[in-house]
Amino acid sequence: MNCIHIETNRGERQMKIRHRLIRYSVYRNMFLSFLLLTSIMIIIVCGGLFALFSWSTAKEVGNISESMLQQNSFVAKVIKDQVYNLGNQLLNNKAVMTAMLDKDHDRIKAYHAMTEMRAIQTNFPFIEMIGLYNRSAEQYINTSGISFEEEKDSLLLIEESRKAYFNFTPRTVNKPGIGGGTFNVLTFFLMPSYYSQLPASSIIIINIDEKYVQKMIGGYKNYSNDSLFVMDGDGTVITHSDPAQFMRNLSFEPYAKRVLAAEKDAGYFNVTFEGKKNLVSYVKSSDMNWVFVSMSKYDDLLFNMNALKWATLGIALFMFVLSFIVSVWLTNHTYNPIRNLMDKIIGQMAAGQLTEKVNEFDLLDTKFSDITGQLTAMESAKSAARRAELLNYFKGSQGELSPLFRQEWEGPNFVVIQIMIDSLDHFRRANSNKQQSLLHFAICNIAEELLTGLFKFKLLIIEEGEFGVLVQLEQDSYPPQIVVQLQELQSKISSYFKLSLSIGIGPIVPAMDNIRESYLLAKESHRQRFFEGQGGLFEYQENVEGDSALKDRPYPLKLEKRLVDAIRMNSRQKAIAEVELFIKEMEHCEYQQALFFLNQLAISLYKQFNTGSRKDNAGAALLPAFFRRLPAFETLEEIGEELKTIVGELSDRLKEAANDQNMEVIEGIKGYVKENYAKPDLSLEWMAGQVNLSRGYLGKLFKAQCGMSFSDYLNSVRLERAKELLQSDEPIQVISEQVGIYNTTYFYTLFKKNYQMSPAQYRTQLGKELKDSIKN
Repeated sequence: MNCIHIETNRGERQMKIRHRLIRYSVYRNMFLSFLLLTSIMIIIVCGGLFALFSWSTAKEVGNISESMLQQNSFVAKVIKDQVYNLGNQLLNNKAVMTAMLDKDHDRIKAYHAMTEMRAIQTNFPFIEMIGLYNRSAEQYINTSGISFEEEKDSLLLIEESRKAYFNFTPRTVNKPGIGGGTFNVLTFFLMPSYYSQLPASSIIIINIDEKYVQKMIGGYKNYSNDSLFVMDGDGTVITHSDPAQFMRNLSFEPYAKRVLAAEKDAGYFNVTFEGKKNLVSYVKSSDMNWVFVSMSKYDDLLFNMNALKWATLGIALFMFVLSFIVSVWLTNHTYNPIRNLMDKIIGQMAAGQLTEKVNEFDLLDTKFSDITGQLTAMESAKSAARRAELLNYFKGSQGELSPLFRQEWEGPNFVVIQIMIDSLDHFRRANSNKQQSLLHFAICNIAEELLTGLFKFKLLIIEEGEFGVLVQLEQDSYPPQIVVQLQELQSKISSYFKLSLSIGIGPIVPAMDNIRESYLLAKESHRQRFFEGQGGLFEYQENVEGDSALKDRPYPLKLEKRLVDAIRMNSRQKAIAEVELFIKEMEHCEYQQALFFLNQLAISLYKQFNTGSRKDNAGAALLPAFFRRLPAFETLEEIGEELKTIVGELSDRLKEAANDQNMEVIEGIKGYVKENYAKPDLSLEWMAGQVNLSRGYLGKLFKAQCGMSFSDYLNSVRLERAKELLQSDEPIQVISEQVGIYNTTYFYTLFKKNYQMSPAQYRTQLGKELKDSIKN
């Protein structure tokens, strides 16, 4: 019965799990997430271990191959020593030396040398044949019977180079006798004359069987090597496990290039050759300039990789089954809190509201949204009421704060911060009402984000462009964080919205009853913006002695007079400089006093340049507009720039009006001269008296307007009239008096100076031109 009961419980649990997987999406997603996470971990672990084993195995095989080749490299030393040993025996043999020194081609000596060479060869089984060349006697002896004609090319090539005592080359030699054929040999040419006084034409030729060298190398060969070979420094194969590769040039193969170019004497690397991955190991021999190389396919090296793959796959499958069971267990235990909530919510719902498939989070979100909405509505109404109460208290329309508000803000150390948007007029013009509201909302949000978690605070919009923040501090001094966060607020608003904020911080007050005082003093600290500029952070500072000294400062009347004089002199630059001095003087005044002095300056300028005359009234319309805008200016710098513009415009307009009036005077004088040029007493002094100007000023004015002096202009008018009168028969003296010049000599001088001819010559020229025109 117990077994039946256990099986029944197990079946019920399985049914519940299957039911939850089908119906509840969160349960299903949670289970799949656990299963996916464990599966990814299994794949990473198994794949990493497999890759690590493959890498370590390949490294170990590479080290083994390199070690094997290190042993093979001794073959080069052995062969070189044996060749030297054989060469020494030949040089110490009397018959051989006699044949080398023979100059008469003595066949008996050659025979004895041949006999000795064959006897010596029997002691070296790897020697294929030995040759002796004596160029002086044109004699070549070979133990295998190969003739001089067959060896001629090689001997002559070595004879011409004569670079060293020991010379080597691999080659293929034809077998002598019946049957023929070829065989591969490693030929060593010893030239005794390189170190001794023997004839320079003597050469000992020692031919080693290439198969013997391959057998020596193969003795160290690893079972996994696919190919084992030796090549020289030029990439030519000296011996190879594949005989067909003998004397093949491999220097063009990528792996051979890499081996020959390697700086290390030994090493290994991976390379893809003929479509398969290979491990290449190499060792360079310094004795013979040979390179021992082995190439092995990865599949042959890691012969047990397939077994390893199946073993890894089996372990991964076992771990996956285990992870499946663990995922079910974790999902059930993690899902318990959600299941308890679901049971309560589903119990409150009608049967018709449930669907076949349920998203638990959506159901919980719907339920909690309803509850949150109710709480938010209650909280929003409460918060709005508190903000309205604090706003009315700041503005003074409410005498005291309610007990509920005081209860929420128990404790000492309160401070009020006032935030102002700079250039408010420009802000209003540049943004619509909707945009202004959104910007106010954004500033509030960013300020709340920066201050939340650091202080207990209440933020509200007092009026357009002004925000107030009530902050409760833990101590009776400003914490450094509050300044840092306010500076961060200024930086963010400037970066995001290109707006400048000025911030005033009121004094710390001990109780809620004093927060209105902190607000008013924070607002008063904003007056520092007038002198220091926009975008600042201003803390309230009480300075009784300094304030009294500022209030006693007298109005700068001398600066005003100098400014008026500069404007009347039409000196724009000087007037602007005087404005700068006046503004600099205002920097030493108290805020209200500075505004009063600037008002007084505007009134004085208006009185000076609004007299009703055309000259003084030229720019008077600028001053009333400045007077009306004066309270709206936020900084002293803005007022200074506006004043510079006004005085510059006044100077320019007064100068223009004066120029128009002067032009009228000069035009009147020119007209009078044209009508009365015949008067002999007509002069600059007389004209100055007529227009009520000094003689010097009129002279400068006339020259500035006309480009010539008054005297030159008068003479030019008289001479032009004289030219007209010279067309008549009147005497020149009479004409001179008719144009107002009674000194005939002076008349002649003036005329010739202006026209480069005398009056008589001018009259003669006129007569000639008249006759010519009549003839034509």
